[in-house]
Amino acid sequence: MKTKIIFISLFFIAVLSSCSLFQKDSFEGKWELKLSGDLKEVFEFDITADNNFSFSKDVLFQSNSYGVKIEGNVSKEGILKADLFAMGQKLGIVEGTLTYENGSGKWDASYAKGNWTAVKK
Repeated sequence: MKTKIIFISLFFIAVLSSCSLFQKDSFEGKWELKLSGDLKEVFEFDITADNNFSFSKDVLFQSNSYGVKIEGNVSKEGILKADLFAMGQKLGIVEGTLTYENGSGKWDASYAKGNWTAVKK
């Protein structure tokens, strides 16, 4: 009888621990990034299970349209580092920190710079 109770208890612990309510948080998912400063723009992007991301968008800057791409990763400690590309050339960096819900930091593209905030959707 004791063996059955122990087995049933272990079974329920295993089932409960596999529920999403008990899973460790992660950076993975959909995010919204808002740039401020010399360029004001909003990007929507996904962080993958291995904490990488890459997204692009055409943006208007000084009356010209540029294809902007940002790609990088987030360390397990929440440090975000990314390269910023325009017209296929690396022009700057995006750095900061994330929690599992939001984040902030700075971006610098040589001739333009500012801050950013991010929120997990």
